[in-house]
Amino acid sequence: MPYNKITRRKFLKSSAIASSLFLAFAGAGIPVLFSDEPKEQLSNFSANNYIYTSCGICVNKCGVKAHVEGGHIIRLEPNPHFPKSRGMVCARGNAGARLPYSADRLKFPLIRVGERGENKWRKASWEEALQMVGENLNKVVEKYENRSAVMFVSTEGFQEEFFKTFAEAFGSYNLLRHPTLCLSSNIQGFSAVFGNYPDADVKNAKYIIFTGSNRLEALITPDSIDLMKTGPKKLVVIDPRFTKTAAKANEWLPIKVGTDLAFALAMIHVLINENLYNKQFVEENTFGFEELKIHIQKYTPEWAEIETEISADKIRQITREFAENAPKSVYYPGRRSSFSKNDAELRRAMAMVNALVGAYNVEGGLVQTQKIKLNKIEFEPVWYDNNADDRLEAGKVKFLAESSGAWIPFRNAVLEEKPYPVKAMMVYKQNPVESVPNRKKTIQMMKSMDFVCVIDIEMSDTAYYADVILPESTYLERWDPAHSLSGIEPLVTFRQPVIQPLHDTKSCFEIMQGLTKTCNLETNPFDYTIQEYIQKQVEDYEGAYESLLNKGVYIPKNIPSPYGNRGFKTQTKKIEFYSDKYKRKGLNPMPVYETVTEIPEGKFKFTVGRHAFFTHSSTQNMDYLNTIMKENVLWLNTEKAKNLGIKNNDLVKVKSSVGEGILKAFVTQGIRTDTVFFVHGFGSKSKGLTKTHGIGASEAEILEDHWEPISGNALMHETLVEVTKVRS
Repeated sequence: MPYNKITRRKFLKSSAIASSLFLAFAGAGIPVLFSDEPKEQLSNFSANNYIYTSCGICVNKCGVKAHVEGGHIIRLEPNPHFPKSRGMVCARGNAGARLPYSADRLKFPLIRVGERGENKWRKASWEEALQMVGENLNKVVEKYENRSAVMFVSTEGFQEEFFKTFAEAFGSYNLLRHPTLCLSSNIQGFSAVFGNYPDADVKNAKYIIFTGSNRLEALITPDSIDLMKTGPKKLVVIDPRFTKTAAKANEWLPIKVGTDLAFALAMIHVLINENLYNKQFVEENTFGFEELKIHIQKYTPEWAEIETEISADKIRQITREFAENAPKSVYYPGRRSSFSKNDAELRRAMAMVNALVGAYNVEGGLVQTQKIKLNKIEFEPVWYDNNADDRLEAGKVKFLAESSGAWIPFRNAVLEEKPYPVKAMMVYKQNPVESVPNRKKTIQMMKSMDFVCVIDIEMSDTAYYADVILPESTYLERWDPAHSLSGIEPLVTFRQPVIQPLHDTKSCFEIMQGLTKTCNLETNPFDYTIQEYIQKQVEDYEGAYESLLNKGVYIPKNIPSPYGNRGFKTQTKKIEFYSDKYKRKGLNPMPVYETVTEIPEGKFKFTVGRHAFFTHSSTQNMDYLNTIMKENVLWLNTEKAKNLGIKNNDLVKVKSSVGEGILKAFVTQGIRTDTVFFVHGFGSKSKGLTKTHGIGASEAEILEDHWEPISGNALMHETLVEVTKVRS
């Protein structure tokens, strides 16, 4: 991926200049979109300190310690007590030190005065803004006689639990979270086989297959770090694009988009027919092996070669090597992969490959995760009359996660107003205008609402279409509850403020306290302070609260070994090659391949992925990261570019059936001839995102809204596009 080239000497020099400017800006106040002077610092933040907290830039929640001088953040450093991040803070985490001082921050509540998307706002007090939100939510409920007329939208984070608690107290069924935009099909497929979604023991694995997962750019700790520090004896990357992970692999197999399941089924065929599977493990721990043995006969490597365009000999070689290194072999669960119509079935087949060689709950294989149990302050939820019988998208997804919903079928049902209307949105942290495929439909849905409220730290594309915006304090300015990070090495972390809020902002917890009052809820689930809540969470563990304050992490003594059979949470209490649960739902009890539609001449499959600098759409506007990469570019194969008369850095138009975008071309041999790609999070509609507004192209504008009916996952590798040169 191209980025601004810079020498080490220039980097060090510019870093020194940036540090001095950083302190100058922090002390003097930064130009702001909506003028507001920073608050005076509280006295307890004025001394020089190292304060422990955890990063809030992405899902990893890595431990950091903030170096603070005179009430200002100098830098964020790794927390040496925090094993999950292996003593590392990535570029994104480092850049987080600048986040509180961003000129684009929301600095006080805003109320829309023009049309939605017109960017006309007025400043409001918290009292007025919260009162307006409460009145409008209640008005929608009274008008439609249904608490589910309000949809609550959020994405993962420590404070999200308070937003979810408020939704429960309010009484709406319709809570939508992020999983069907990233990993629902993964969770469903692996859970169907193992009864859980396991982690990979990357640190101890000898052989790893990544199918689409790009761990050296789509960073997950500790996997990404372990991959670089220890690394397997052999790494195989199966991906239509030559990613950074592929560059470090022993073998890169540029598979045809959407055919990953064919490769996995052929591996199962070889393992069984060449007697390479672990017979004792299979006999003792699995259900349905004989059925699988019969089922798999048609899925030969020769058949898979036609589908995947990877040779039968190569499939056999990879399978034999995988079995030879077992049980320290991992067909990595990962997140991004084909995201095609076969996706949930692909995950089942991947799980079966691991199970056949006994690479489960053993060192170097897949491992059932552990989690440290935390307490909650319970409340009695209120039961309302006139509630809808089901979630809006119920019946459209075979295995619907009620706590997360399914984004695309839900949005379709909102637009159709069936089986009942949803007319208000409360959005916390999530940015559906940029994250959900077919942006025009999402904007149409928002414009159909009677009322929209967004809680965020910047004017996201979604906030841009809101009626009221409530500004949240950044993760470095607030207390967050204790959070149990599950995994092979489970731990508890939390957040404490390292500086006082610079502007008139509040935490989500404080906002939910206020809305509980203005909505006149019959129950108050927030009758405590955040510090009291944290202490309640960890009261069963002696010294845990003090450890969180002083080390930023708590790890109980005598955590059981992650290895060894701990049972399977499946119907048969065994690893299931054959699923009666799927059969009862009218699904195939074993994975069945559906042939991928051929790509017409003149079209390309559009693929998605991540970059190490960026997380979803929340970091592209961050000062330091945007300096490294200011725009996204279209990866286009060298041969196809020549045929289209396109050269490196030419402006090109990418057009699908639902939208289009214009950006520069990156001509490369590192992508298949039938595939194109660009990084997520650019081409923002919001003028409040000054570094990404109108820069590059938006995935959400291009992606068609396909979804997979087993898990409800959005299928982001099913969109066909045309690419043409933009004539100057």
